[in-house]
Amino acid sequence: MSRAQDVPRPLKRSEYSLEFITSQARKGWVDCVAVARNAMADAWDTLTREPERQSPRLYPLRAELRYGTYAGRTYERYQYKFSDGGRLWYFVDPAPKGSRSAGRVLLERCMPGHPKRNRVVL
Repeated sequence: MSRAQDVPRPLKRSEYSLEFITSQARKGWVDCVAVARNAMADAWDTLTREPERQSPRLYPLRAELRYGTYAGRTYERYQYKFSDGGRLWYFVDPAPKGSRSAGRVLLERCMPGHPKRNRVVL
């Protein structure tokens, strides 16, 4: 008998997929889950369902951090505060018409501590 495997959660057509676009985001995600598992589960739900719906915890960054580029395209940079100190920075890439999902959330940075304490450099 083979080893058991996790079953990935399927996305509804109205949901966004989450993708790591940097190695820092991939490593940071693991660190964030280690310190705030329940909050990160809530973050997953928010980012797959409504990644641009602004709230006190979710909003576009300002000034020089407001925009960033990935794969030659410029995107508005969003921040989701999953805890008092933890932050997720990401871009939203809407899907073309007829796609199997609403688009992609491109995770750029996942920080278990406040960015000022992490000395964020882009």
